Amino acid sequence: MKHLAGYFTSYPIIPSVRDLKYLEKAMNLEKSVLIFLLTGSIFDLKKAMELAHKNDKILMVNIDLVNGISYDKEGIRYLAENNLCDGIISTKGYLIKAAAKNDLMTIQRVFLLDSASLISAEKSLNSQNVDAVEILPGIAAPYFIERQNQSRYDYPIIAGGLIENKNEVENLKDKGVLAVSTSKQDLWNYKKNKK
Repeated sequence: MKHLAGYFTSYPIIPSVRDLKYLEKAMNLEKSVLIFLLTGSIFDLKKAMELAHKNDKILMVNIDLVNGISYDKEGIRYLAENNLCDGIISTKGYLIKAAAKNDLMTIQRVFLLDSASLISAEKSLNSQNVDAVEILPGIAAPYFIERQNQSRYDYPIIAGGLIENKNEVENLKDKGVLAVSTSKQDLWNYKKNKK
């Protein structure tokens, strides 16, 4: 995921699609590189992947939220062998590991509720399999980054959830976040503030 960092300099937004009727809109965003699919079923993935390739996008599927995919190694293998996504998003470490073994990109989603969940998150991450970490709510991402700076890990961090405006996006970028995932379509039209 670090190899994509340059793309997020001027456009740090990852459109997150929570309703399939907005998939094409997300795919048509000129500056976006990654698209997060957070809805639908396994039957929607072929069309989504065709749209992604047509628009030169990377499609990341949240397999915890998309229906019809078995939460095991075989489900991941099916996605990879049938080219139904470029990568997965999941809270489940064993699925991240299976995806990495099948040459899919991986984003491990972590919910930070308190300091105990911060410690638990650190323990659950496997640096060999995780391409990036998505922190929810996004406003907690700087805490994870601060903790990560004191550890041996150096994951690219994506902030997601509870990010309402452009100033919050830029504040998170200033604190070390790689990108912001959002279903808030007002932010899909992000333009960087001139300093």
